[in-house]
Amino acid sequence: MRVPLEAYLTMSGAKVYSLVAAVSFSPLDIDLSHLARGEWNALTDRFRVWYLGQGEGDGHPTCYLMIRKFDAQEGVLLYGHVVVNLDQGVGAEDARVFTVGIMSNDEIRARSMLNSMLEIPPSFHKRGEIRLVEHRWRDDPDAVMRFLANIHSTMAQQAPDPSGKVYTLKFKPPPGLMGELTRNLGTWW
Repeated sequence: MRVPLEAYLTMSGAKVYSLVAAVSFSPLDIDLSHLARGEWNALTDRFRVWYLGQGEGDGHPTCYLMIRKFDAQEGVLLYGHVVVNLDQGVGAEDARVFTVGIMSNDEIRARSMLNSMLEIPPSFHKRGEIRLVEHRWRDDPDAVMRFLANIHSTMAQQAPDPSGKVYTLKFKPPPGLMGELTRNLGTWW
């Protein structure tokens, strides 16, 4: 199933596919060529490593990787959030070294993004080595808002105006929105 990106802009039928996996091994390899499908657009696609120290975000150190891939031809946006579980002890019951969260308007592409982290040489980790925590379509405001923020960011970077004019996009978030977006960055929401 795929939800057209326009549905998020009008909020008509807005829901996002959420796929969350607990990963108990390290290192976690990512096949970027599989994810990029041969094309990476520096204007819209992102591969970012975040570190928020003590006092930033929700107060304790957080480290995560954000991956965003936009396929303009297919109208598909993938947003991945790979959290390094800094507080988790290896060998503990239900140990998670990483939590991988993926949001997309296309269920098949979300699963493909998760597959880009499996069967990678030299370790060749299998699907059975991860535990799916969530795999469902969500229409709750928190999930849709987080995905919508990535849609707005992607759309703001689209092709320039044919006249050559440069536009500046100014967005003044409502009070409390930025605090809400940074809440629980070290976990999946």
